[in-house]
Parts: sequence; C-alpha cells; structure tokens
Amino acid sequence: MKRLVVLVVMVVVSVWATVAFAGQGKMIGTISALKMHGSSAEMTLKDRKTDAIVVLQVRDDSTMEKLKDKKIRVGDELRIRFDDASKVIIRVQKTAGC
Repeated sequence: MKRLVVLVVMVVVSVWATVAFAGQGKMIGTISALKMHGSSAEMTLKDRKTDAIVVLQVRDDSTMEKLKDKKIRVGDELRIRFDDASKVIIRVQKTAGC
C-alpha cells in the first residue's frame, strides 16, 4: 500500500512539473529597441540563434527598476525566460561576465 501511495505521488508531481513549465520559452538575444509605457515596457530582441525579432512585455518591478536605472540598455545581450502565450518576461539575466 505504501508503494502505491508513493508511486501515485511521484506521478502527480512529475505531471504537475511538466504542466507548470510547458508554457515557458527561453532565448538569448540582443536588445534592439526599448519602449517605456508607464509601469510596463516593451522590449524588442533579436534572437542569437535564429536572428528572429521577438517583442516581449516587461511588467515585473525588478526588471523595470533595471531599465529605469539604465542597467539594461539597447545593445545588451540577455538570457531571457518568458511566457509563450502572453509574451511576458519572467526572468532576465545579462550574459556578460564580470
């Protein structure tokens, strides 16, 4: 009985983890344009692998602070995770080293 419970829990956790991360896209790209819109921003990036132009929305406070403080600028290369459906950025990290 304990083995059955453990097996069911493992299956539920693995299915939940797959569903939770299914809608995330990630890319490394260079910023080609930034447009500020009050408490949000629109970031246009050029994908490093495919040279495709991707327009993403910035809505979180920490990334907005980086944009306002000019820590992230046009021409910077970023590692980004975003929601595929809404094109909203989840996480931003600069690829440059020290």
